Order: sequence, then structure tokens, then C-alpha cells
Amino acid sequence: MSFSDYFSGLGSSVEIPKGAYLFRQHQEPASLFFIEQGLVKAFYETFDGKEFIKSFIKEGQVIGSLQALVADQSNSFSVIALENCIVKKISRSQLMQCVDSTAHTRGWLNEFLLALAMKKEQREYEFLCLSAAERYLLFCQREAELVPRLSQLDIARYLGITPVALSRIRRRLNF
Repeated sequence: MSFSDYFSGLGSSVEIPKGAYLFRQHQEPASLFFIEQGLVKAFYETFDGKEFIKSFIKEGQVIGSLQALVADQSNSFSVIALENCIVKKISRSQLMQCVDSTAHTRGWLNEFLLALAMKKEQREYEFLCLSAAERYLLFCQREAELVPRLSQLDIARYLGITPVALSRIRRRLNF
């Protein structure tokens, strides 16, 4: 079953224009977002304005701050629309009520959390054990349909390198 199957009666579809925030770091309230159409990026921002991209979330995927949704704290990162989007927005209270009331939803949540943990473990491995060029090649293989939708600056930030370094890697690899 898909996210829509589990949560079809919850939340509402909202249009989010390109450049608008779904939520901001350190703010409340918490919501879960299912991306029906479009592309968003999740990122951390330091106090001096430096941006670290956590992930890109596309159609059919879900994003929300677990810290905010589960622990009822403020969002630990920001999410901004990179394209015009249509999202299904589900509040923390709606989500928790649904999770508390049905075993199927708890099962989906467990699967989602396991997949998220594995994704984070893989990303950690890549940052610690692979070169920037290897990370770039993997990104291009895994997310080929995203590459033309993203700026080179966002790809570089996602890889943890400068745009100049990405340009050099692309030149060396004949991209």
C-alpha cells in the first residue's frame, strides 16, 4: 500500500509556489507532507547562513521533521519548493491520531522509518568513504531524472562540495 492509501482521508492538498517554504528550521507547528507534484529540498542552515542540503524530495515521496512530528519540538531543518508543487499536508495531531488508531498505519510508519534509517546510513557511508567524484557519479546514477531539474549549486551543496569543485569533477568526467 502507498502513502495515499493509508492517509487518504487526512489533510488537504495545498499548492506551494516555487520558492515558498513548506516549513522552516526552528519553527512550529509540525506537519507531514506528501509530494503529489513537484520537487522540494530539505536543508539545514547555520546561524551564519551556510546551507547544507539534506535531501531532495520528489513526487510520491514524504517529508517531515521527525523531531517535530514525534517529539513535538520545533522543525530541525527547512523545506523549500524548487518547483511549483502540490502537496498533501497532514498535521501532527492528525498523523498521531491515525497512527494510534490503526495497526496498518503503524506498520507503514515502521517501514518508512526503517527505509529512512537505511537511507541515512548509506548517505553517511558515502560522505565518509567515497570521494566527491564517486558521490557525484552515484547521485547521477540514482537520481538521473532529478539532475536536469536541479541547479549545479544545489547538486554541489548536496554532495558537500563547492560549485567550483563540482565543475572540475564534471570536466574531468566529461559531463
